[in-house]
Amino acid sequence: MSVFDNEYYFIRRPRDERIPNLGPDKDSLEKVYQRQVLPLDSKPFIFHNARLESQLERNIIPIDPPADVLFNGSNLLVCERIAEKLRNLEIPNLAIQPAVYIDHKDVRHENYWFLTFLKTFDCWDRENSAYDPEPMRDLTPKYEIYTYSLNESLLQKTSLKERLLFEMGGTTSGYITVHESIADLFRVEWAEVLPITEY
Repeated sequence: MSVFDNEYYFIRRPRDERIPNLGPDKDSLEKVYQRQVLPLDSKPFIFHNARLESQLERNIIPIDPPADVLFNGSNLLVCERIAEKLRNLEIPNLAIQPAVYIDHKDVRHENYWFLTFLKTFDCWDRENSAYDPEPMRDLTPKYEIYTYSLNESLLQKTSLKERLLFEMGGTTSGYITVHESIADLFRVEWAEVLPITEY
């Protein structure tokens, strides 16, 4: 176990059927919104509830009003309050980009920001984590991980500012990972801040 394991949390969508799982519109999808920084005069990314049809078929009413943190897979949209605090931290490799969420009533919520991580940070320890040894092939190998331990020597060499908030690399889940010092930003209703030691 690494001395850093207790300092980090995954930000995840809780297992509640009322929570939307966002999907991008065609224009946002073409912009490769997860990795691309748009020019300042670009239209915001547009998202809708991709599981709405399934929810309505089961008589599940989505949460209303929308939460301060919304999920597009493992990616995050955050409200203005959270976005402003993150801007002030000037976290490297993080672009905070304008986004709109169109809810189940077709109401546009324009006070959201998409967190685009320009690169991942692969900092899990291959010796002390439990994972499937056969990676899934992508541009880079990605592993299914069952329990996490962090790479102590790598984190010691990385400044805290560079590891405050990042997308975990080398994994199939790619969870957004947050340091304990700013984890409270994401402790909001309808979001789970899970210690990586409890994964």
